[in-house]
Amino acid sequence: MIAAGIREIAAVLGTSLAPVFAQVNDWRLRLEAAFAEGVGSSGEIDEIVQWLVAAALAESGPTLGAGFVAAPGFLEETPWHMAWWLSAANGAGLAGRPGTLRRLEAVENPADEAFLDYTRLEWWRGAVKLRDAYLTGPYIDYLCTDELTLTLTVPVKVDGAIAGVVGADLSVARLERLTDGVLSRSSVPAVLGTAAGRVVAATDMALEPGMPASRYGRVGGWHPVPGCGGTLSVARAS
Repeated sequence: MIAAGIREIAAVLGTSLAPVFAQVNDWRLRLEAAFAEGVGSSGEIDEIVQWLVAAALAESGPTLGAGFVAAPGFLEETPWHMAWWLSAANGAGLAGRPGTLRRLEAVENPADEAFLDYTRLEWWRGAVKLRDAYLTGPYIDYLCTDELTLTLTVPVKVDGAIAGVVGADLSVARLERLTDGVLSRSSVPAVLGTAAGRVVAATDMALEPGMPASRYGRVGGWHPVPGCGGTLSVARAS
């Protein structure tokens, strides 16, 4: 009976969360098609990516940032390149000022002391290693959102090789607004977690986003949330 309740929660959550994952996958397919046609300059990629993600970033949904990050050397003119856009609701670096749709300013010269090798970060390593959708977090993203964030990344491939990753920064606070109604009505104590076992939301306030679910007594019987590429699951919390 409890297992059936958890499966039902997972199915309902999927109706709210799966469209976010489907959108990122659609961006992947469109970028792969563009690269197959010969698009290869950083300027062309920036224009395509902005066009792809602008609508999602203009909405009031959970996406606060989105874009494409190139594999080192994929672009000859700029061996390291991030075409990443921030929404008007994204407060990173604004110090309380009103925001607009804007590109993330990233240092792309490895010789600069402020340069960040993004291939060492989990959102890059996870997607490239699995060659599939990967969800990082929740974590405080001081670079792109300045708030508790989940980063969804999916590898972009050209002729079987990794050209980069496409992804989205998702606000945990906004995701909770999508999930709280489902969890609050649940008669079963439940937790929504990532594949790494990190809490995203739960029926019990003691389970805070970002903490390992295993710290809270017995958590078992994980059931994948449909349409989320195996990156999110629901379990009974006791």
